[in-house]
Amino acid sequence: MLNLRNKKDEIDPHYLFMATFSLALFSSGFPVEEVLHRLGSQQYFSPYDGYYKRISNLVSGYGFKISAAVTNTLNLVGVTPFKQFLIRFSQAISYGDNLVEFLSRELETESTIFRAVNERKQEGMNTFLALYGTLNSALVFLIVDITILSVLYNLGANFVVLLSVAVSMVSALMTLVVYVLYKPYAKMIFPRHGYAMSVAALASSAILIMVFRTPQLIFVSGVGLLCLGIYFKLNERSIDRIERDYLVFVRYFTRTFDVVGTLKHSLLSVLRGELGTMRDIVKKMQVRSDLGVDKVKIFRIMGEETKSHMVLMGNAVLASTLEAGGNIGYVGEKLSSLMEMLLNIRGRREQNGKTFETTVYILQGTSAAVGGALISIVDSFVKLFSSLATYSIFNVSSANIPEVEFLVLMILVLLSYANGFAISIAYGKPMATSVFYIGLLLALTLVSYEAALLLTNSIFSSITLSGQLTQPPAQ
Repeated sequence: MLNLRNKKDEIDPHYLFMATFSLALFSSGFPVEEVLHRLGSQQYFSPYDGYYKRISNLVSGYGFKISAAVTNTLNLVGVTPFKQFLIRFSQAISYGDNLVEFLSRELETESTIFRAVNERKQEGMNTFLALYGTLNSALVFLIVDITILSVLYNLGANFVVLLSVAVSMVSALMTLVVYVLYKPYAKMIFPRHGYAMSVAALASSAILIMVFRTPQLIFVSGVGLLCLGIYFKLNERSIDRIERDYLVFVRYFTRTFDVVGTLKHSLLSVLRGELGTMRDIVKKMQVRSDLGVDKVKIFRIMGEETKSHMVLMGNAVLASTLEAGGNIGYVGEKLSSLMEMLLNIRGRREQNGKTFETTVYILQGTSAAVGGALISIVDSFVKLFSSLATYSIFNVSSANIPEVEFLVLMILVLLSYANGFAISIAYGKPMATSVFYIGLLLALTLVSYEAALLLTNSIFSSITLSGQLTQPPAQ
């Protein structure tokens, strides 16, 4: 079904792979109608497959001319660059242009634009994320100051609660802005229910923390989320290594096949090179080739075994070219150049993500330590000024320390969730991997909080025992 909710003004990797796939089909000699049908049947290029499927149905099912079918579909297209491409594509077909040359120029132009846009995004993201982390920490210090004043001057718990809600809304809004501006392109297709699992785990953790209100549960929730996140993280790293080695495979295979001309001998030749994590997968391809399995099916199974969305899109390009006997060397060169560009952009983003991740851990640990020290200081003030009857400036007898502690912990938990999402966005990883960062931040938060709480209590206890805090003499 055509997805009408995709509204964006920028190019994404799926668009570039779709253009490469179109180039491979036309260079293989497929007619326009067949190309449109094949583009509409490739779910890996979502949401563009839905638009092509509609155009193909109008042309083959209702007898529309291609230009009329494209015009009829344009109103439904929410991706501005793709809408402009369809107009140019329709004009190229109407004027009888060489579609291989047309698509080659389009791919080069759009790749250049995509690279330039992402470079500017990287610069802007570095600045914005630095401000994001600093402001989140500043919000914690604001809560600390206001809470102390509220307790000392008996301003009421409602004031602190309202301020906490305001801080929570500001933090959530900032995280939403980060997601909208720098939404990652990566998709997780394994495990199948990865996104549902991550959402269920995060929601369950938040509900349990709100209901039971115990610091220990925060730590347990953090450890549980961390374990689930490690599972996602290991899968994500495995896929990342496969995608980098897949680029080497594409170069070796397409150049070899262009010379040898057979799948079996090309795979044997490729296996003599250094393939890294792709070696075992290519060996399985070789076995299936010896058993007489169809070329298209071999590449489809290989893509599913890698669990990588990028490999699935790349294999769709290669398999279609091999099936039609197209120029695999030319298509492989275009495909490898595209993948190299995408991997380089991802590498730069991951490098920036590591810097932001380290900064967040430091700020989160510091904020949690400040929160723990705040609770200890307020508790000590309550005990001190309650025992010193002559001090009438402060009214702390009605201070609700457990309520104050709960509010501070909830702010820290919220920041853990927000910062975990922000780290995942900074890396450009699938949002399901944010479970790992959130779990780690929750565990780090409670450890820092409890350590500061115990240390501050110990300091005040030692001061009291040494006799420096004593009841003043009666007048």
